Amino acid sequence: MDGLCWASGEDAMRTVATALREPHRRIELLGAFLRWRRAQMTRADVGLPPRRGARGGLTQEDLAELSGYAVRMIGGLEHGRLNNPSPHLLEAVARGLGLGEDERRTLWLLAAGSMPPPGSYVASPDAGLTRLVDLMYPHPAYVTDAVWNVQTYNAAVAEWFVDFGELAEADRNIAKWIFCDPHAQHVFVQWKQDFAAVFLARMRAITARLPEDSRLNALIDELCGRSPYFDHQWHAVADVYVDPPTETRLFRRPGYTDPQQVDDAQHQVPIDMVILGPLRPDDERRLVVFLLPPSESHRPHVLSSQACAVCGGSTDAA
Repeated sequence: MDGLCWASGEDAMRTVATALREPHRRIELLGAFLRWRRAQMTRADVGLPPRRGARGGLTQEDLAELSGYAVRMIGGLEHGRLNNPSPHLLEAVARGLGLGEDERRTLWLLAAGSMPPPGSYVASPDAGLTRLVDLMYPHPAYVTDAVWNVQTYNAAVAEWFVDFGELAEADRNIAKWIFCDPHAQHVFVQWKQDFAAVFLARMRAITARLPEDSRLNALIDELCGRSPYFDHQWHAVADVYVDPPTETRLFRRPGYTDPQQVDDAQHQVPIDMVILGPLRPDDERRLVVFLLPPSESHRPHVLSSQACAVCGGSTDAA
């Protein structure tokens, strides 16, 4: 049992999924997993002084010292004698063993039969993603974190939507732009139906998954205070929405974003929105690409907000 190759992520998670249906198997795997992980480490790895005559690997006593729990608690967890281990114990063991996110999920699934609470999501800009976004030009593309803060975007986003670099850092957020910038209503042909209502439903779905996320709750509070429409719909409607891989929406061509222009229909462009999420549960970044039809693949040579006849070059939040 202890010879299981826990380092093989996909195989390990398939083994865990099977074990969740068999309680005795789950207990065996939990013990094997903890013993395997202890064996991979030394006292020096975790900052403990060497112990005379000690063999390689960490003992239960070492893990107890690292986690701040009694040896009997560590032993009880390893031997499956704890029917309902506390979140504090599991997180202390995870820290003591230096578990990565995959291993942390394995510990929680085997010990508690559930996924762990959200950890620290990957949210920093990624050089590869930034390059990919730039290479998507002339198609608009951007990357956001879990609460829609814009991490990187290409020049086509500025040309078709808004130049986030010209906004205050706190306002470089997709949700804030959609609900608080009047220009968004000029860019999106069906702003309320295709964008505002859908985005609200998307936010409800994320909130249900991350109810304790302070950043998400702060964003919702801010939007309720800045956008009467958001405030009303957030409290009056309860639908949720999960992004499909691709959606087609109507956008107004840069330089022709006045909804009252007599030839408005001629400047409405159907664009495919492709939304890609990461495979890792601890990574909440999203890559969004707007695939322009061939007729629109030329550079517009204007910035959408600056060329908007209604905004008059202003993108101040409402």
